[in-house]
Amino acid sequence: MDQIMSNKQAGLAQYNAIMIQKFKDKIYNGELIIQNSIQLKNIEFLQNLKIHKLELIGCMHIIPNLKSSTIKELKVANCCLKEINAILLENLEIFDASYNSELKMQDIEMFKNLRQLDISSTNLVDISNLKLQLLSSLQLRNNKIKDIPSLSNLINLTELDLSQNADIDIDPLQQMKQLRVLKLSKCNLQSIQILELLTDLTEIDVSGNKNIDIQSLQYLVNLKKLNISRTNNNNIDVLQSLKNLEELDISYNEIDDINVFKYLVNLTKLNIFQNMVQNIDILLQLQHLKELDISRNPQMDFKPLQKLGQLHRLVLCGNNLINISFLNGLFNIKYLNLFNIEYLDITPLSCLVNLTTLDISSCNIKDISSLQRLVNLEVLQISQNEINDIHHLQNLVKLTSLDISYNCIKDISILKQFKYLIHLYLSINKGVNITPLQYLTKLTKLMLNECDLHEISALRPLVNLQYLTLSGNYIYYFYPIRDLDAIVYVHGNLIVESSDYFTFFKLQDKSQFIKQQPTKQQMQLARNMKMVDTTTQCIRDISTKRRNYLSSQQITVVTIVQLFEKQYNEFQTFINRVVQLLTLLVGQEEYQ
Repeated sequence: MDQIMSNKQAGLAQYNAIMIQKFKDKIYNGELIIQNSIQLKNIEFLQNLKIHKLELIGCMHIIPNLKSSTIKELKVANCCLKEINAILLENLEIFDASYNSELKMQDIEMFKNLRQLDISSTNLVDISNLKLQLLSSLQLRNNKIKDIPSLSNLINLTELDLSQNADIDIDPLQQMKQLRVLKLSKCNLQSIQILELLTDLTEIDVSGNKNIDIQSLQYLVNLKKLNISRTNNNNIDVLQSLKNLEELDISYNEIDDINVFKYLVNLTKLNIFQNMVQNIDILLQLQHLKELDISRNPQMDFKPLQKLGQLHRLVLCGNNLINISFLNGLFNIKYLNLFNIEYLDITPLSCLVNLTTLDISSCNIKDISSLQRLVNLEVLQISQNEINDIHHLQNLVKLTSLDISYNCIKDISILKQFKYLIHLYLSINKGVNITPLQYLTKLTKLMLNECDLHEISALRPLVNLQYLTLSGNYIYYFYPIRDLDAIVYVHGNLIVESSDYFTFFKLQDKSQFIKQQPTKQQMQLARNMKMVDTTTQCIRDISTKRRNYLSSQQITVVTIVQLFEKQYNEFQTFINRVVQLLTLLVGQEEYQ
């Protein structure tokens, strides 16, 4: 037994050495971010890396054994953590453990130096034991908290988020006069009268509380940010005393009169999405306005917009626009969203040469020649149109994100010029030739659903690819993407489970199976390429196979699992021996 334990420790040391080598080059300015890692379980090796900020996002079922005196900021969101008492970070100041639904509140109390804590979406009910006196920011969003008397003891707390805690009693908040930021979205509140006492508040969010009485807001004259969207308040005259407001969201309220804005001359950001506003002349008095969303106001007269030359960001989605010539004067605009405007004539866009982000998706567009002068574009969305020719985009070489999905595009040869492209959406372009993709080596995200693809050899050089979707094609040969080590997500089915010193491959979602039987030829091909028939309920491998992806094609081949290989030479032999010994000692069932 001592020999087995010694071998296990040696195997763990080998594992740590491999993982340190893998991640040390990903540290930037003392920060390390690991997302959706399928092989990360034991994180003890991280304590040997010189980092002050660590993010582990979506790294399921990690073993939280970590000790470090340098890490000051830790994020372990959505990692299925149940306990964290083995995380010994004596100098931790910022901790995000959100979306861990089984986390125990008492474990958090050991981090005495915490300044910022996020335990949103953790199914918390009772926070009476929360006594972290140094906290200045606390996020408790989307829990089941009803009572908060203990929060009044947190004398340094200036930022508090209690959103999505239905029917919470907010009366204790009147004791917390040090608060500056308070978020109470979707709490089923009817009254916020007690907030009258919190006169130093600079930001409030009470959105999603239908029929809430907002009269008390008039006393909070220091407010700079206010969100009252989805509150069924169609009269906002009460806001006229809030002359320091800089950001205001009144969306989804059926408001038709916005004359109160003449008092709010310091506004820089305004959202009046989905209201009943017709006249916007009053906006001309807002000389500091930089960002404006006036989407879905069906009767609005948009002509005054041409005089708002200071705008940097404008959203006009879903409006009844035939002519957008009023945009001609907006030379400072950098972000423009015209999503879902039927039969849009985009000719006036040619003069907006400072645009960096443009969305003209779902506008029944066929001709995009007007875009060829927009050489500063970095993000372009032209999906869900009737485009079959994209050669007019050839000068847009600064693009980092391009969405041309749901069109009729077959020739994408111009894309080889886009050396900075990292996100590309090509789905539902039937018969597209993807050969030019081999030149886009910076790509991290690629969507190729339903493109009638038969082979994907062009993807072989995309070494930075992390997210890939291939559903609804005719692919049964996945060997070209075998060595793309950066991939963490293929077709929505990430199905590998790893442990400290050996790896089991097990199907996690059998609901994705296609019930068609493969032909003998397909099965032989799968065996030759080291693919596995997923009708087998459990695939076990305790040697070299590192990754395992389910690719459920909606075609004539059975769903298969591609086993991505990486040789570890002597490590392979050692692991095989360890497992054999353990199997003899504790029985085979322990390792099924």
